[in-house]
Amino acid sequence: MVGINIGGWRIGIRSFDKKRYYYYAHLRKDHPYVKDLQPGQIIKAGDVIGYLGMTGYSTKENVNNINVPHLHFGMQLIFDESQKDGTNQIWIDVYQIIEFLRKNKSEVIKEDSSSKDYVRKYDMLDPSICE
Repeated sequence: MVGINIGGWRIGIRSFDKKRYYYYAHLRKDHPYVKDLQPGQIIKAGDVIGYLGMTGYSTKENVNNINVPHLHFGMQLIFDESQKDGTNQIWIDVYQIIEFLRKNKSEVIKEDSSSKDYVRKYDMLDPSICE
């Protein structure tokens, strides 16, 4: 997790094998992440990690004609260490992945009526114990 500027409030998640990096940017000002989210925490598919916003490209919200809450999502492929931050980074078009995830999304609910926080409604099942 890192702070503002360029992509605004954002979250980066590395896969266990360190071959993929998932990037979520332009999160909500003043409450970008779910409470208790920590660097190094294991995230499962469907977990709520943050909230849409309009941050980025400045320390001030709603700049550069960004006036609609939105998410910038990217995926980087990493085959060797030089691709993490070097000039030979590989970022892929994630449109088909996003469509798949949209069709198979996990339902989320408000944690309680006074909270602005959301949580996953159903936990993921471990396929090895469902056989």
